[in-house]
Amino acid sequence: MSSVSEVLPLPRVYRLRTWAWRTGTLLAALIVAAFVVFLARQETPNALASLSHPAQSGARLMERHLAFYEDEAAIPAWQREFFHLLFGDKREIQQQALDAYREILAHFTAHPERAQDWDIRDTRVRLAVLQMETGDLAAAEDTLAALGDMPEEEILADTIRYAYGLPLQAGVSMEEIQAGLRLFPSGWTRNKIRYLVAVRGGIGQLAMTRARLLSQGERLRRDTLLLSATLIGVGLAGLAGFLALLRRATPPWRAAALENAWPSRLVLQVLFIATGCAILIFSALSLLPVPAELAILRHWISLTAALPLLLLIHYRLLRPRGLGWRRAFGLEFAPPQLVSLLFAVALIMTVERLGAFALGWAGYQLGLAPHWAEGISEHWLWPARNGEWLGAVNLVLWAPLIEEIAWRGLLYVALRRHLGFLPAALISAGLFGAVHLYSLAGFLTVSWSGLVWAWAFERYRSLLPGILSHAAGNLLALGLIILFYR
Repeated sequence: MSSVSEVLPLPRVYRLRTWAWRTGTLLAALIVAAFVVFLARQETPNALASLSHPAQSGARLMERHLAFYEDEAAIPAWQREFFHLLFGDKREIQQQALDAYREILAHFTAHPERAQDWDIRDTRVRLAVLQMETGDLAAAEDTLAALGDMPEEEILADTIRYAYGLPLQAGVSMEEIQAGLRLFPSGWTRNKIRYLVAVRGGIGQLAMTRARLLSQGERLRRDTLLLSATLIGVGLAGLAGFLALLRRATPPWRAAALENAWPSRLVLQVLFIATGCAILIFSALSLLPVPAELAILRHWISLTAALPLLLLIHYRLLRPRGLGWRRAFGLEFAPPQLVSLLFAVALIMTVERLGAFALGWAGYQLGLAPHWAEGISEHWLWPARNGEWLGAVNLVLWAPLIEEIAWRGLLYVALRRHLGFLPAALISAGLFGAVHLYSLAGFLTVSWSGLVWAWAFERYRSLLPGILSHAAGNLLALGLIILFYR
């Protein structure tokens, strides 16, 4: 029996829409392919190339780590062992800082156009002080000699020598040492030198300089313990969530996307067109001037770039089936479900964080730890930046919402229709990790998170627990930067 389309010609409007849809998909596929080729043809950049201020950003991270372990012997033994488990011991931290400062100086040598005189000087000063701390006096003298012979540089070198009890040039006065103290870059290095000069009977009150040297490390250790206790509390709630999951056979949500999935071809077309549009929007906002009145488009880039995706989902996937967003992705929520939701989020966060910690530890043991500069967003290192809180909203609200809808609500569901749960979860999680463009260690960690969130969608039949745990993870990452590096 012939179909209607074989007997009667299709309406002109329908044929036009079909042609536009197919053409749009082809153009979007070409844009995505061109973008992938562009990325593949780029040389693998030095990790520091992604930083606008490598000397300052590197120093901000390293000096916080050094301050954390200042006066390590006075830390209670159980805390010391706990911190060693989390971060390594003091010697490892010092070696990481030494390697980072040497790398920054080598980067400036290879790229002199990126180097400012004071960045090179400050990095050498920090390196020399740390070499003195580790007992490598010969290397420290070489670093001091490389500072130069300008008056300020000679004063800095003499101040470091005086602080560590080394011979000084003839005629160096305490007034010059006092002047030298004012030239040191702020942070642990300056506090350490001021304290050592005070110990030697030079300038400054000993008690005051010691308090200044130790205060930052004490605060960082206190915040670490409080944050760890909070995460342990989340873990206990996650255990309760696991027990509740064992008792509950039927989840309290029903996601239509899982119960009656859209055709995979249609979903992939939506994703291709949306991705092509997102690349164009992101490129335009990155390359073209944006009026101050529209700066929110950049700060909320996750939402801005995803607008075509949201429109396509509404008009091509939801409306033809008479679905709303809540019904399609299990986002319906009633107050009686609050306890179940909180336990679900705690369980997902616990599994995701434990896996990330295990991968990080294994990577460190195998020498695959990510570079210290990877993932640094300098926007968050320095306070009082314009649009900072708009960026925080993007990170904690829009990014988790959009990413869970796109990666779990669409891509995972499209793959699951043909491959089943585990292959679909692995493929979607792997692609999710790949688009973040991290190192192998970063790729594995992000992929693990994507795998856990796919499992959460499958088990709870709702994107809501995954969205909230994703948002909590981003908030945790932001909080760590603000607590430890601001």
